[in-house]
Amino acid sequence: MTRPVGISILGGLVVLGAVILVLIGIASFFVGLAFLFPGTPFSGTTLILNGLLYFVLGVVLGVAGSGLLRMRAWAWGLALLAALVGLVYLLYGVYQDTRGGAGVSWYSVLTIVIVAAIFVYLLSVARAFRRPAGTM
Repeated sequence: MTRPVGISILGGLVVLGAVILVLIGIASFFVGLAFLFPGTPFSGTTLILNGLLYFVLGVVLGVAGSGLLRMRAWAWGLALLAALVGLVYLLYGVYQDTRGGAGVSWYSVLTIVIVAAIFVYLLSVARAFRRPAGTM
């Protein structure tokens, strides 16, 4: 089965996001190292840990994005899980904001709509990721 256009776009965006996260992780790591020198007013350990986290997350997203572009079933599952976790996280953030007395921003609503659309789209193209029996 051919790859849907939306999967090509989504896979490309995931790979692009992965590259950006890896670059941010590397930059954060080196800036954190600079703050470890004596005489600096801040500790760089938080930056170093965040840099490592962003780097690992970027590598995982890069693998997932390349798997989406290759139409691998595990990449579809990983993307579906990431969209679901992101959606739950965003909805919980809106819940926390409204409990704190703040209103819901248009940015939050737009982000939830986009992530929900990606989730629904991934569900709708699930058949494209199925392999015939006996093939790898």
